[in-house]
Amino acid sequence: MNDRYGSDVLRGDWRRPTRGRSVTHPATPGLVVEDGETGWVGAIVAVETIGGQQLVSLEDRRGRVRAFPLGPGFLIDGAPTVLAPPPAPAAPRGPART
Repeated sequence: MNDRYGSDVLRGDWRRPTRGRSVTHPATPGLVVEDGETGWVGAIVAVETIGGQQLVSLEDRRGRVRAFPLGPGFLIDGAPTVLAPPPAPAAPRGPART
């Protein structure tokens, strides 16, 4: 019997977005990202908390700085990305005593 409709169209991941799924990436200074909503492209210069909300500051090639909420909605090399806070620096170790 000839199957004129082909294979099952719902077998694969039909809900997968065209650009792929978001991956989580730490917001390290110097990383170049794009805000997916506005198209602003810049390097990360600071991650700070203001009024309980975490913001990431991006500096574009002309030196203008703009702040965005940290989280989903960013692109790295065209791939959707969720920016996470950078890892906390290790606590300085004091002198060891014996």
